[in-house]
Amino acid sequence: MRLTTLLPFVFAAAATAQHVVAYDPMPAGTGQFFETQVFSLLVPAPLPPDPGYPVGIALPPVFANVPPGDASYDGINNRIWFTNGQILASRPSPSFPFAGPAIGPMPIAPGVLAAIGGPVTGIAYKPLTNTMFLASAAAIVIGVTPVPGTPIVVPPFPLPFVAAGLSGLDYDSVTNSLFACDINGLVFNVAIGGAPLAPPIGPMGIPGVAGDVCIDKTTQLNPAGLRPIYVCAGGLMRDVTTAMAPVLPNGAAAPTGLAFLGRAASQPGPSATCGGFTPVYQTTAPMTSGNAAFGLRVRNGAPLSPVIFAVDWVFNPIGLLINGGGSLLHLFPGSGSLVTFVGVTDAVGTADLPINLLGVPAGVGPLYTQALWPCAADAAGFALTDMQSFHVTGH
Repeated sequence: MRLTTLLPFVFAAAATAQHVVAYDPMPAGTGQFFETQVFSLLVPAPLPPDPGYPVGIALPPVFANVPPGDASYDGINNRIWFTNGQILASRPSPSFPFAGPAIGPMPIAPGVLAAIGGPVTGIAYKPLTNTMFLASAAAIVIGVTPVPGTPIVVPPFPLPFVAAGLSGLDYDSVTNSLFACDINGLVFNVAIGGAPLAPPIGPMGIPGVAGDVCIDKTTQLNPAGLRPIYVCAGGLMRDVTTAMAPVLPNGAAAPTGLAFLGRAASQPGPSATCGGFTPVYQTTAPMTSGNAAFGLRVRNGAPLSPVIFAVDWVFNPIGLLINGGGSLLHLFPGSGSLVTFVGVTDAVGTADLPINLLGVPAGVGPLYTQALWPCAADAAGFALTDMQSFHVTGH
């Protein structure tokens, strides 16, 4: 069976977000981005944030009563958009080999800033129309095209019910709506144009000024039966839809941005080391609906070696130690739904399994996958990568 045939029939409940990325600009922050794997069926427990990586483009600080700045993620082109309130810039997440060309930095047009009444405190990107929504602390939102001159494509509209100062914004393609948060962590879901779609959610229950909001774009539900909505304040964040959600670290010191990042979840622990090789298992691009660049990749493996990619929608959370390399087998060979694909690494030890997500809707998954390769140094004759799960997300 082809994986593209299997995908439309794979659905699961009670899985939540895979990763979020926090934007931590200087001078109050570290000048880095931090990616954190949040709860999933694969690892239903808090994990520490990954090591940070530099923002790369230092934007001068802008000071106001509500901290300016925000981040948003383009899951088609692997771009993290960020702003200091007056300038837009972007960089790729290093978690994926694929990345579209970097854009910016570019000044936000003075007329745009005047139309929203001050510096930008929230941004939300809509990839399919290349629209960047910008919001100010005064809770006025406008849509622009993120190119030099930032031409207006959605006229400004107010959110008069956001009384405490808007500090974050997110776009959800699943509902074609926006989520805004105020400095207290109260979250508002609105239609493009400003009409309220639901009662306010929160506040978040984390001390400090809320920096941003992002919604889980897998469409899956938390134990309360709701899509998780994360709000950050300082080095902490939590899902504000339920009082049952714990407070989690986000790695940052003073984040002004938080964005959902469609990156596969992984079981803690590396791939097996065998014959001097410790492969890295990853996806080639974000797992976003419509992303033709998505696929599975084994890299740092033995050159010119067969690789078997195994994919299923069920997994063994405990795993079985079947060889000496240290990795556990988490798939069930006799599940009846397991599919396998054979590849061969190139001269530098990389093998890919392309999985075109064109036409695959958000919400499909999670799928669980491991790869194995022959290794005469192991008594079993082969070794395993770590476990990954991927879940098709919205934009």
